[in-house]
Amino acid sequence: MSKMYGFGISRRLIVAASALDILSRHIQSNAISAEAGGILLGRHLLESPDLVIDEATVPQSSDKRRRFSFFRSATHSDIAAARWRESGGKTAYLGLWHTHPEDIPTPSATDIQDWNKALVKDRFDGDMLFFIIIGREELGCWVGNRQGAITKLSEIT
Repeated sequence: MSKMYGFGISRRLIVAASALDILSRHIQSNAISAEAGGILLGRHLLESPDLVIDEATVPQSSDKRRRFSFFRSATHSDIAAARWRESGGKTAYLGLWHTHPEDIPTPSATDIQDWNKALVKDRFDGDMLFFIIIGREELGCWVGNRQGAITKLSEIT
């Protein structure tokens, strides 16, 4: 089952079941599991203001994973570039994801700094990126714009 989040004026972010399946595999469910993360890939829908996250990259061997930290390697960008080429430019980089060892995830100062860096330095279509943190009980979703404003999104049920 997919999840939907509202943002802007009548816009929706749809996180497809295929992406949720990948994300849920990395929940930090025990006391020793390390954080995991990657990037979010999806589509800007034609003739609609909505976006769909279809895929999330999985942790790579080149990432640095600790109990309370995660460093995303450049391999994720390489995967995104390959997906973009393979899809004829239809699969887009839509944001970042990682896990937290807490029930209800809250972004840390490091997370906000990382997100702001992505908004300024990363190449992406449109004017926003999405950021997902997977907690043990909840998935948190935020949107950030090129001006650095970051807002938590509410799930549409």
